[in-house]
Amino acid sequence: MIKRCPQHGFFRGEHCECGSAGQLLLDETKTEQLGRLVAGSLRHFPGDLGLDMDSRGWVDLTKLGQVVTSRHRWAGKELVIALVQSDSKQRYEIADDRVRARYGHSVDVELDHPENKRPLLYYGASEEEADRILEIGIKSASQRYVHLSTTPEKAWHVATFRTGNPRVIQADAAAAQEAGVKMMTVNDDIVISETIPSRFLCILAAKDIAKQESHKNI
Repeated sequence: MIKRCPQHGFFRGEHCECGSAGQLLLDETKTEQLGRLVAGSLRHFPGDLGLDMDSRGWVDLTKLGQVVTSRHRWAGKELVIALVQSDSKQRYEIADDRVRARYGHSVDVELDHPENKRPLLYYGASEEEADRILEIGIKSASQRYVHLSTTPEKAWHVATFRTGNPRVIQADAAAAQEAGVKMMTVNDDIVISETIPSRFLCILAAKDIAKQESHKNI
């Protein structure tokens, strides 16, 4: 659910970080409905909804507000803003009455996030996928960019949604970028990338994942 705290603005859950119960704006069902529509509008089919998206993925926020109102009479621009600002995963951003998805696009965009500075990145896959990736590299099947995790633990967790036996692939991001592969930091958890050739990849053993986790907690 999405609520508004009088001191800290929009938040999700029962209480704001300050303890305020806040004002209820959207229940869980409506939050999910609006989230799906905004995701489709900004990631997958903006043209089908009459939205003009520029090459960087931006669309007019007021126009998007009109689009969501046409689909859900209870929704509008203010609730789109509430959805964006309360999202802990930082899936969207707003600037100068424009809004865009920060990642997850299937439409053709050229995003301009900051260049990745991490020397190593990680990708979670099933055992079968991992074997194939080591042969052909990491290529996006349905999205514009490959989505990488910033830690092996996060990559493993992402892979658990697709398989019960995850493998974590380590990417030598520094070497790949030096060779011309474009990689951009989206947030603390996600880096997006162009196709990564197999020569920059290796399987990370389970013991190495555990070792990195233990070092992080020291």
